[in-house]
Amino acid sequence: MPLGIQRLNAKKSQPNDRIIFIKPLPGPHESIAQDFLERIAAQCVPIMRQHHLSVTSLEEFSPNREFVGRNFNAGEVIQLVLKTRSGAWLPFNYVQMVMMHELAHNKQMNHSKVFWQVRNQFADELRVLWQRKFTGEGLWGRGALLSTGEWEVNMAEDGEELPEYLCGGTYRSRGGRKRKAREKANWKEQKERRILKKFGANGQQLGEDEERKRELEKGKKVKGKPRVAGSSRGRGLRAAAALARFDQARKEEEVKKEEEVEADSGSGSEYEEEDASLSLGPDAVDVDGNKLLDGKGQGMVKVCEDGNPDDQDAQDELRELQSFGRRPAVKKESGTGPLISGASKPTETKQDNPAERKPPTLKGPIEPPRTQLQPPKTKLPAPKTTPFSAPTLSKTNTCPTCSFDNEPISAICTVCSNVFNPAQVPNSWACTSWTCSGTKYRNAGDAGVCGVCGTRKPQAIALD
Repeated sequence: MPLGIQRLNAKKSQPNDRIIFIKPLPGPHESIAQDFLERIAAQCVPIMRQHHLSVTSLEEFSPNREFVGRNFNAGEVIQLVLKTRSGAWLPFNYVQMVMMHELAHNKQMNHSKVFWQVRNQFADELRVLWQRKFTGEGLWGRGALLSTGEWEVNMAEDGEELPEYLCGGTYRSRGGRKRKAREKANWKEQKERRILKKFGANGQQLGEDEERKRELEKGKKVKGKPRVAGSSRGRGLRAAAALARFDQARKEEEVKKEEEVEADSGSGSEYEEEDASLSLGPDAVDVDGNKLLDGKGQGMVKVCEDGNPDDQDAQDELRELQSFGRRPAVKKESGTGPLISGASKPTETKQDNPAERKPPTLKGPIEPPRTQLQPPKTKLPAPKTTPFSAPTLSKTNTCPTCSFDNEPISAICTVCSNVFNPAQVPNSWACTSWTCSGTKYRNAGDAGVCGVCGTRKPQAIALD
């Protein structure tokens, strides 16, 4: 777990090991908001791991007319708005893209060109996860809960008023009192320091270093000095000393470079005692007019203002977010009522008379067992079977989606709830989202949310 925080004796599995705390707003919909935030966190796992991102607290913020998300101290706290001011839930994909925007602020606090490059990269990776149908790891994988349908059914309508800005800005804590900067040494002091570092505190006569002489003599300890300069011993010592000087010159160059860097920058860990953040402006104020404070009670400074609506990248992002809340196109045909395009074939079964289908489904399988429970006393010819009873007793209904063998009289799969016999289930409907396109999965008429992708029932079918 990042940030040096470790969770002990966890009561349940966490959706994202890089998000420490998930905090919804208290109220009647707290459990639904908790599940909403957990699913947002679960889908961000691959992106946060790949880019080494971490968030201390992911929180829900109350609906307002200014922003949908904001970031504090580069990921210490990320706040997301989950509802509109009318109380409807924002689309799930909409909030996911807002989360990508706020995670990009962990890398770049300001809305610069570099920030939009990071944000677009995160958004592209999220679209890849959508194509892979990735919703999380482990228990947070594909599937839909009853609480999921709560925000899908009560989702924001088309044209509903949304906050003016997507991002409410980035904030950081004011810096406290820091250590006083060390006085910069003049040229003479720097030279003395360099000589002291290279040659030591006390001078030394040449040729008196016994350890150095032993190295040049290849480990031999010779007390006397070479008397003749042209002797073999003298030549060997000069050659060994020259090689030693070459190595020493290399080390001196490295030391000189380090000293130049240190002289230019002074001390990298020393700062002035004054609070440098005083020049950044007044303390940040929340939407309710109260002063923003961090966990230590210090004021916060707004680093980045709200997004610029004239920026091309911001316009592209806003256009993409607005497309998430649109409903599928509806067309009307004479005599058939409102129909979803591409779903005309399933609706033809609605005109069938349900009374005509009751005898084969209810009476057929039940009557033959009653005749078999009373064995005849005399040998009788084989009983005559009705045309519909033989096939229902000799085979099972196999679901085309999950290939589960259901009971002969079943019209809905007991495993995946797929309606594999639409003639027996009136008002069944097929999901038109891109996740379910090309599949044979059909939902029952009383199902308000798709059992595969969680998309709510189209309005045209729901009002039929």
